[in-house]
Amino acid sequence: MQFLKSLFCLQGFDNRTRFFGICSAVYVIFIMLISAFTGKAFISLTILAFFTLILALASLRRLKDAKLNRNWLFVPNLLFILTALTIIFSEQNSSYYLLIIPAFCFAVLLTYPSVGMKNSSPKNYILGYFGPVDMTEYQQIAHQGKKAKFRIEPTLVGDNSVNLNSQSLSSDEQVVWQSHETTSPYNKSEQQIDLGEVIRLKLIKNRKAQLVIAIILTTTLVSVCTSWLMDYLSDNEPVQTIQESVKSIETTQDVIERKHPLAMPDNFSLLLSQHQGIIINWQADEVTSPLLWSQSSAQGDESCQQISFNKGNPIRTLMVQVENSTTVTSGVYNNYFASFSPLDSKALIQALAFRGSFSLCGYNFSLKGSQAALGQNKHYADWVEY
Repeated sequence: MQFLKSLFCLQGFDNRTRFFGICSAVYVIFIMLISAFTGKAFISLTILAFFTLILALASLRRLKDAKLNRNWLFVPNLLFILTALTIIFSEQNSSYYLLIIPAFCFAVLLTYPSVGMKNSSPKNYILGYFGPVDMTEYQQIAHQGKKAKFRIEPTLVGDNSVNLNSQSLSSDEQVVWQSHETTSPYNKSEQQIDLGEVIRLKLIKNRKAQLVIAIILTTTLVSVCTSWLMDYLSDNEPVQTIQESVKSIETTQDVIERKHPLAMPDNFSLLLSQHQGIIINWQADEVTSPLLWSQSSAQGDESCQQISFNKGNPIRTLMVQVENSTTVTSGVYNNYFASFSPLDSKALIQALAFRGSFSLCGYNFSLKGSQAALGQNKHYADWVEY
């Protein structure tokens, strides 16, 4: 619990090791959770807000520890927010590479040493933290581990008896224990070269290194944008292909030839297309739409989807069109043309010859005398089987 409190502390200090651990854990867990909740914007934004708060507070403690201007807090955290929002709303796997940009900014803070390491009274860091949150329980665990390494064994004194109250150490063991207690990690750090500071100073002075970093970041950004563009084009291509095929089908259907008309007894007639598909024609009331039904788009009047007979299975229509015509006697009227697939031509003629009636687009027709009419026309008689 105390460790969790230290993550949300405003007044404390974080050394480089702790700051690196927090940032690494946040990045890894963030990627895992956002991948798991892809497409769920509310949950993803809640996760982003939580991890942004942790990173911002850790950055603030790291800046205080290195005695740097607090304005540095905004750049890495704002870049993390913008990158995370891009990942959430783009839903592209390639966008995760953009996390390299804020990660580089956070890495810059790692190059600055803790000021407390150089002071005459160094801070007592516990798990890399120094501040108002009581972390002594973790320090006790660490001390117990050290004592286990340097456990004092009882020494035999006098007449082969064990004196437990006055334990003694050999001269070598005393040297080791004293050196362990008196040697401070802060004194060692003063004697060692600060690698992070050396790297930062080298980068500041080395123009080529700066150019390499700029090229890496630019390449990452360009690669991600190119990946987005390719994904966008590949996603839209099938839609455009489908739309073009639908338009091609409708264009083909619009130029269907109608030939070999055959008048049937109950005020309708049959025609053949150039592909030997049956077309049923009748005159009816005026309608506003020239295309009542199209199988290619599956839109239109549902009563025109199929022709239904008084018995037997219905047969689907390909398209039902309406055209205006004018005569001297009746004036303006509408011609309905219901087109069928050539694959259904034989079954449709058989049904028209041997069924009693059919309905189509809400209109009912009698088939009385249709067998004789079909048998007398050579273009349709071959499909009639007795």
